[in-house]
Amino acid sequence: ESKTYGKLWLGQGSMASDSSAEVDLSGTTVVGYALVSDMAGGPFFRFSDGTLSSVQVKDAFTDYDGVGRKLRARYDTPQFAGFSLSTSVGTQVVPETTDVTVWDVAARYDKTINDFKISGALAYSQPASDQSLIDGSISILHQPSGLSLTVAAAYSDEEVVDGRYGYFKLGYQTKIFEVGKTAFSVDAYFGEDIDAADSSSESFGFQVVQNLDYLQTELYLGGRSYSYDEPGNNLDKSYAVLAGARLKF
Repeated sequence: ESKTYGKLWLGQGSMASDSSAEVDLSGTTVVGYALVSDMAGGPFFRFSDGTLSSVQVKDAFTDYDGVGRKLRARYDTPQFAGFSLSTSVGTQVVPETTDVTVWDVAARYDKTINDFKISGALAYSQPASDQSLIDGSISILHQPSGLSLTVAAAYSDEEVVDGRYGYFKLGYQTKIFEVGKTAFSVDAYFGEDIDAADSSSESFGFQVVQNLDYLQTELYLGGRSYSYDEPGNNLDKSYAVLAGARLKF
C-alpha cells in the first residue's frame, strides 16, 4: 500500500466490483440493503392453490453485485478529489474451483461536501464468457437532519435472459436514547427478467436499528414482502421478518 501509488492486492478477497451495488449510508444495512433476498433466500413461492413452486426467493431477487470474492490480483488507485479507480482479475477457488477467469473495473466516490456525505460506486464485470454486468449505487446523507437517500441499479447482459432492477431506500437517523443513534428506513425493489423471461420481482421493506455504542452492538428489526410474477403462473406473496443483535469487536 502506498499513498502515492495506491494498493496492490494478491490472494483471496474482494474483487474490484464487490459491494459496488451496496453503497448505503442509511445506518440500517445490518437488516436491509439492495440484496433484498438476504432476509429470506431459501423459501419457495407458493401457487395460489397452496402448493410449492420451484422458484425460491433468492432466484427472483438479486442485486448483481459484481463478481464478489475470488482468488485475484487487484489494483486500486489513490483517491483524488474523492474519486478512485480499481481493476482486478481472478478465479473462484472457494467453495469449489471453477477454472473460469473473471475480471472487472470499478470507480468509487466518497466525499463530504458541506453538510452532505456522498458515497457511490459504478462497476463493469464479466462473471462468465456469456455474461457481463453493469451495476452501481449511490447514497447521500444529510448529516444535520439524519435524512438519507440510497439508489442502486444493475443490468445483466446474458445470452438467454437480460435481467435488471432498481432499488430505492429512504432513511432517517436520530438520537432518541443516550445509548446511541436510532436508524429507520423504508425501501423498494423492482426487478425484471431476473429468474425467467417476462418475469417481474417486487419487494417492499422497513428497517429499524438501535445502536448501543458502549456495547458496540446493533439491535435490529426488519420486515419485507416479496412478489414474483411470471407468465403462466399465479404465485402468492411471501413475507419475512428478521430481528436480532450484531456485536462488533
